[in-house]
Amino acid sequence: MSVEAIIIQAGDGKALSLRGTQVAYKGEGERPGGGPTFLEFTAAPGFSTGDHVHSRIEEIFYVVEGEFQIRAGDRTLRAKPGDFVLVPPGVPHGFGNPDSAPAKMVLLISPAGVHEQYFEELAALLAKPGAPDIQAIAELRQRYDTQQVSPLTT
Repeated sequence: MSVEAIIIQAGDGKALSLRGTQVAYKGEGERPGGGPTFLEFTAAPGFSTGDHVHSRIEEIFYVVEGEFQIRAGDRTLRAKPGDFVLVPPGVPHGFGNPDSAPAKMVLLISPAGVHEQYFEELAALLAKPGAPDIQAIAELRQRYDTQQVSPLTT
């Protein structure tokens, strides 16, 4: 089996929009050497995931620009550039952009290949006109190892 390096320059690669929040895929899918899914997440002002929990995946958040409100277990952090948060499976967490300007973070999801299609399906749901279909989003989350523990908002 031939293995190639993955090189994605700034602005290149697969990206999608979640109503103004941009998700850029940098490393995805299962690879021979393992490794996580690597996403560049640029959250629009007011974006929020709500609190949720995963049974199988670990998430790592590393803030690059702006500020995020990140909940991990019983702790809530106003995360600034350089702040790092690791959330193991089973720990309730959520994140959002409470400010009036976009904020950017690196999001690592491990293992790779488990949660990537979630964002693509979510983008398709959010691309429909009108208010988001909260029930459809809840069903999507259940299919992708995500149990919502706070109400979803529009």
